[in-house]
This record gives sequence, structure tokens and C-alpha cells, in this order.
Amino acid sequence: MAALTAAESSTESPEKSNCSKSKAAPRSRATRLASAFTPLAFVIFILIAKVAIQGERGEQLTLAELLISEPQREKGGETANERYDYQALWGLALIFKHHASGQDYALAFEFHDDILQMNSSSDPTLVKFYQVKTKDKGHWTLTDLTYRKLKKPPANTDGGDAVEVKPVVDNSAPKERLPSFIGRLFANYLAFPDHTESLHFASNLPCEFISETTEECTFSECEPKTFAKFLKKLQSEHPEATEENAKIIHYTRADLSLHDASTHLKGKLNEFVTEHIGSVMYNPDALYTTVVEECRSKSKYVGAIPNFGELIRRKSITRSHVEGWLDTVRSARAVPAWEAVSAGLALDGLELAKWSRLWAKYRASALDPGNEGVSRIRARIRSEILALSSEKLAMMDLVSEISKRTISFALSNMSPMDESTLKVMALYEVYAYDPAGDVQEVDPQPKDSQA
Repeated sequence: MAALTAAESSTESPEKSNCSKSKAAPRSRATRLASAFTPLAFVIFILIAKVAIQGERGEQLTLAELLISEPQREKGGETANERYDYQALWGLALIFKHHASGQDYALAFEFHDDILQMNSSSDPTLVKFYQVKTKDKGHWTLTDLTYRKLKKPPANTDGGDAVEVKPVVDNSAPKERLPSFIGRLFANYLAFPDHTESLHFASNLPCEFISETTEECTFSECEPKTFAKFLKKLQSEHPEATEENAKIIHYTRADLSLHDASTHLKGKLNEFVTEHIGSVMYNPDALYTTVVEECRSKSKYVGAIPNFGELIRRKSITRSHVEGWLDTVRSARAVPAWEAVSAGLALDGLELAKWSRLWAKYRASALDPGNEGVSRIRARIRSEILALSSEKLAMMDLVSEISKRTISFALSNMSPMDESTLKVMALYEVYAYDPAGDVQEVDPQPKDSQA
């Protein structure tokens, strides 16, 4: 994660995020200034800078500006691939659940916390923070949630030989500890008090003091004695915590199994498609691979995030992204069966059989939004369909003209490629594409055939 609070040093701690180690990411002016301060001094510097900016503009920073300007906390240790995958998959399940609201949103991965859910992809005003934790078995105790590990001393990373030096032990000095799970989560509220809608500790396993059937609740809904202990532990870590602001901390049950999350999510994806489009033929494996890989890549991106636009582009899934996935599936519903299409084609028997095979093969490719070569050719074909829409050409003449105009482009983007393949692609897109930009339902019987 992109962290501004860490001063650069030749003895960098192994607990720093991947982004702080990356040499490829450009250093912003704020990052260069950070290296000149201690962590405490830099926090003070950031606060002064915020006040100065607000003074110049005469207004408060927006949430979009605050998310970028607020230094991110260091994360201890490396995040295992399995945890990254579970976070990405559960984030996708969260998207499926929220999309039905009809409202705009953006879900960001690994930025300030594991998952951020913002109420807008352009100008957010509220954000929900999710910290996702997994366990193989058992349950979460209050001690698990509030325990603070001792911070390890920095390792020798200067490349020289290690020299054994007996440490000077000062038993009177307080030992520095890492944040607890709940303490780290609550720090988001302290950073964004005017914009935090809720904080969520999400896990595949329940808490021992919350009913196993509970999908979501606030910790304040627990037994009063339990919540009092919870609050006391939180206040020992964050004195700013009160009974009132602690009420926004939720427990959320992550409804994906830990070791079979992919299978579970495929079922949720199919339910999601059916809910929003209805029963339709599509390639579920291709769609699943595309959407999951997009979430994974955004979760694992560790480059610089200089502005809100980059946060959306590099780290977030938005409502428009999801509608794009659904549009890919909708396009399949618009295309009639080959039997209906072929009835109006003036082809000899062998060529008709060849086109039938190519149609079946291309239909599967067209339903795979992750095939970049096919996607580029589809876009080019659609632009030619639009350009020829006023010519009133018969179907075979239209297909032939599109093929002539796109053959060079197609050859450079897809292999193998020949004239018959390209004509079948053009034929498919004529039925799948609406010049207005939306998928349209088409008459399953071609006009040539009706005539």
C-alpha cells in the first residue's frame, strides 16, 4: 500500500507495505518531504498542510481529497496470496449484494483498509471500511480482536555482515505495540470522522459472544458487560473512543467458505446474472475469470495513487464496471440461434457448414470479455456497422463490405484469421449490436429470409 508516513531508510522494516519497497513508483513531493521528518512530525506537517489548503480555498476538503491526502498506516508483514484472494472474492460478493440498490458506488481494495465502500465513484461523501480476517476453525474472542502484538525491532537490511550487539534493556520504558484488529479499524474513523458511515470487522467465522446465526450487528448490540469490556479495550488504545462513536463498529459474517470460495462465488455470480438479466445463455467460466482477475489485480496494485481518479482506475470496482460485465452477457441474449440466422444466407452446403462451426466457436469467444484481441476486433466491426447503417445493404453485402474494411486490422490482432472467420464475426455483430450503443433484441428471422 502506498504509505506516506514511513521515512525512507536503509534499514527499512520488513513490516512495511509492498508499495513502500517499490522503486518503480514515482515519489510525490509529499513523500520526499516525509523522509525529512519523524513519523510524529510528519503527521503534524500533514495537519498543518490541510489547514493551509482549507484556508486558501475557504472550505473543507472533500472525502475524495481526504482519502488521498491522509497518510495510510503501515501494515505489518506480507499479505499471503490466499488472503488477497479471499478479500477479492468477498469484495465481489459485497458488490453483488450492493448493486441491487441502484445507487452509484465504488469499492476500493487495499487502500486505508482491506475494503472501502464509497457512496459515489466521482464525488463520495460517505465511506464504509471493512477489515477482512479469516480463520480455519473456532471463533473470535474479545481477546483476539483487541490483542496488540509487540512491535519487532527493525532488521539489518543494509547488506553488511550482521554484528551481534547486546541490546541495552530499559525495563522502565513502555514496550511499543502494534494496533489491534479493532484498533486499526477504529483508526479509520479518527482519520475520517465526518465521512465514516460504518466500520466492519468481517470474517468467515463467528465471534464467541455473538450468535452464530447473526449475519451482521454492531458490537454495541452485544451483552452490556461484553460491550463495556470491548469499549474499555478500545479506549486503552484510542482514548478518543466513546460509547457513541464505538456504535458504528460492526461484526459482519463473510458468507464465503474459506477453502472453497471460488466455487461458492461462481454460484453467487450466476444468481447475480439471473437476477439482473434473467435466464440467458452465457459462458459463466469466462465471465467469472474476467471479473475475479480484475478484482485481484486491483487488490494487488501497489503503485502510487496521486489522485482520486487513479484510486478509481487502479484500485476500485464501480457500478459502471459491473454494468459493463452485465452488458457482455446481455449481448448474448440479443443474438438469435444459428438455425434462424443461416436460413437467410446464400451459401453452398460446404461453406454453410463451415460458417456454422465458426459461428459456434466465435459465440464462445464473444462471451469472454477477457479476450482482448477479440474485443478490439469487435469494437472495430461495430464502428463499421455504424458507418454503413445508412447504406441499406442486404445482409450478405453488408457482411462482405465489413470484412473488406476490417481484414487488415483483424489480421494484426488475431491469429489464425481468414475471410470466412471475419465474415462470421461481422454477421454475429450485426445481430448483437445496436448503433445507439446498447444491446438490442432482434427479430430471430433475418429480413432476407422473411422476404
